[in-house]
Amino acid sequence: MNDKPIVDTPNVFGVGALRDVLNLEDAILLESDLRAVTPAQHAARDTATAVRRLIRELESTPASIDELAELTNEINRLVEVLAQSGQDSPVSSEKTSAAYQAHRLRERSPFIGRANPVALPLVVEFVEGGIDAIANFSTLYEGPPGCLHGGYIAGIFDEVLGAAQTYSGHAGMTGRLTVHYRSPTPLNTDLHLRARLESVSGRKILCKGTLHAGDVLCAEAEGLFVAVDPKKLLGFVEG
Repeated sequence: MNDKPIVDTPNVFGVGALRDVLNLEDAILLESDLRAVTPAQHAARDTATAVRRLIRELESTPASIDELAELTNEINRLVEVLAQSGQDSPVSSEKTSAAYQAHRLRERSPFIGRANPVALPLVVEFVEGGIDAIANFSTLYEGPPGCLHGGYIAGIFDEVLGAAQTYSGHAGMTGRLTVHYRSPTPLNTDLHLRARLESVSGRKILCKGTLHAGDVLCAEAEGLFVAVDPKKLLGFVEG
């Protein structure tokens, strides 16, 4: 990968062009700075992976009441350790950096966050003009028997359409999301999502997307995003 400046490239994590957000004139922010994963982030990812395994096992565990009680006590002990650690740790200056803001949704998003233990199993790829994504949902996300809950379908559309709208070069927030459910969406099946930027009219950014299980169209969606001042959006993040 070339270590090229990306100051004028729209920030794919939804806060607009970095030059606009940070009011940079001559500073150069390298792509490697934004793609880098710190040791702390690696550790958080490992912990999140372990918690996800715990959640999956709890869903179908044959453990006895006594075993579950013992597990509950151990989990509560770990929670207290983490709570105490949080009280003792100073606020990291990393949270004010450009790289942190770019990493924030990649690591903490409830849909794609690598360090978020409740993040959905959604993997996104930025392609020409939009987003391709793949997901495979277990019975943790079941709605109708054997099918994915419709609320999660709406949520993943909001995520991938929101990512696609960044190709407009603006920071946009969801103004309207319309989902058409065409066919039941199966569990334990690779699901393929496609989201593309359709048009930009003033502050209005229109994106469309589809969700397929194999050749079956399960759902399609249209998202209208409204461009906002990226400095104000960054203020929400920092607040």
